[in-house]
Amino acid sequence: MLGPLRYLLLRPETLSEIQKGVEDRLGSNAPDYLYTAGASWAMGVMRRLRAALAGDGRELLEAACMHASELGWGKFELSAWQADEKKLVVRVTGSPLAAAYGQADQPVCHLFAGAVGGMAEAVLSMPTSCTEQMCLARGDPACLFSAIGNDLAGAESWSW
Repeated sequence: MLGPLRYLLLRPETLSEIQKGVEDRLGSNAPDYLYTAGASWAMGVMRRLRAALAGDGRELLEAACMHASELGWGKFELSAWQADEKKLVVRVTGSPLAAAYGQADQPVCHLFAGAVGGMAEAVLSMPTSCTEQMCLARGDPACLFSAIGNDLAGAESWSW
């Protein structure tokens, strides 16, 4: 238990094998499923933090990053939060997902991309998209995630 919530201790290699199995089965659709799982986790965390803290968006994001770090997800650091530009950037050093996955040509931390996207969606109150700009599995020094809010109501046009 961590506070009132139950957690399962699981090795990153196990998650990596699950991810590789999903990739084998779903091919190019696999990242979407992993992203969704991360976003769902983050939305729940952000709801609980908002209920417990009286802080602004930055304070909520910093608390969420600290929570992810405490869970052993690597060191999550808020690199940039630009509410007016609807942009969030999180740097993760020591990603256990990337380390367990091994060398890759493409970013592999889809679960974390979803988590950062969900964090941004929670503070911006709008849909977001998040991409992994750097990945430890590609040989980068850290993983870097950039989330952007998609203001559909304020857009002149939109598409699927």
